[in-house]
Amino acid sequence: MFDFLRTLFSSTPAPAKPTSPDSSTTLAAPSLEQQQAPADRSFVLREPILDRGHRIAAYELRLDQQMQRRLNGKETTSWSAGDDELIGNLASINARSLIGDRLAFICLAPESLDNPSLSSLPADNTVLMVTPAHGDGPAPANLPDRLAALRTQGFHIGYQLRPEAAAEAVLLQCDFVLLSTPAYNGLEIADTVRRLLKLGAPTAPALIAADIETPDDFHLCFRLGFIYFQGPFVNHRENWRPPAGSIDRALIMRVMAQLRSDVDNAALAATVRQDAVITYKLLRYINSPFNGLTHEITSIDQCLQLLGRERFYRWLSLLLFDVHKPGYVERVLTEQALVRASLMERSGQRSTRPEANPDLLFLTGLFSLLDKLIGRSMAETLASVAVPKAVADALIAQSGPLLPFLSLAIACEKGEAQEVTAWANLCRLDVASVNEDMLAALVWAHEVTKVKDS
Repeated sequence: MFDFLRTLFSSTPAPAKPTSPDSSTTLAAPSLEQQQAPADRSFVLREPILDRGHRIAAYELRLDQQMQRRLNGKETTSWSAGDDELIGNLASINARSLIGDRLAFICLAPESLDNPSLSSLPADNTVLMVTPAHGDGPAPANLPDRLAALRTQGFHIGYQLRPEAAAEAVLLQCDFVLLSTPAYNGLEIADTVRRLLKLGAPTAPALIAADIETPDDFHLCFRLGFIYFQGPFVNHRENWRPPAGSIDRALIMRVMAQLRSDVDNAALAATVRQDAVITYKLLRYINSPFNGLTHEITSIDQCLQLLGRERFYRWLSLLLFDVHKPGYVERVLTEQALVRASLMERSGQRSTRPEANPDLLFLTGLFSLLDKLIGRSMAETLASVAVPKAVADALIAQSGPLLPFLSLAIACEKGEAQEVTAWANLCRLDVASVNEDMLAALVWAHEVTKVKDS
């Protein structure tokens, strides 16, 4: 009866001094021995791509920077070694579950389009983004025919346009065309858009603005009709501003503080009933068909009895990320926090460290970006929620037994395998399991955000 509850609330299974991108405090550096990354380990990283509705519509999937540099430094005649490693990684995992109903953009050199492992990828969700810059010479003469053949297999085709024009025969086979905005000025971008829209294809390709660095670049591309957006402006959290939401977060924090103070269920229910939105969301959630209840729950008291106090606390913590009419800031922040939370929880379940409490690790990851979502200092935010001391130590004091797991999650986001390996060793984890758990966390976060937005 509680299958969906279990799905939502539980999960199964380098610089000398790495620093958290969310804090100016320098984290303790793992030892030199811990920093030795195995040569055969690679991490599949993802970068969100937003649509015009400010939703995460796709991900670019790529190797971590260290592995890409190592492979490209081999004595090869092309970039195909890195492409082969990426395709092999994606073919060995459940790529469809990784991306869900979103698109996966995979940048490949033209010669990599003949890789036989491409047939193992979910064609309907995969965009093969031809990237001439990765190649070592002119595009092969048969490229249009090869792209046409891949389209008949169900793949989507993209092309990374360079300032020098691509052959029209290639562009006619494309569903997507990507422009790296720093390579053009505003007039050149507008002229390129007009040229692409005049192609003789039955449907004009969807335009992707990549490497967007400033709000002005974003708004220019938006006005010119670009469909997708990617780059530092989207992903660099230091440029984000706290969003405004309609949900009563102060009330949620008060209820969470009551839970930690062992207030009885009757008092908790009385507080929850003060807010119609929270009451509605809780009743809608508990009566979801996923829970398989045989009768409708109509009271907050019954909800608390079914969920239990710890799970109710966890549901409330997720509700803090429920924002009215979210834009790209809220969506990216929310999904990133959920991925961190799930990855840290899974890491705690695997680790042999006795202090690796999965529940506390989940809260640490979830709350690690809450200050940016709410627009208050971390100390002030966590004081309102009354989190356990170990969570506060990791997020405010940058200390304690949970901090290495938070550092590991941040290292995974940054994509440096050496750092990931160092923190994984400190957490007593195998680096291969970290990669597996990171991908599983992405799937879980996507499922949660789909439920929240439904």
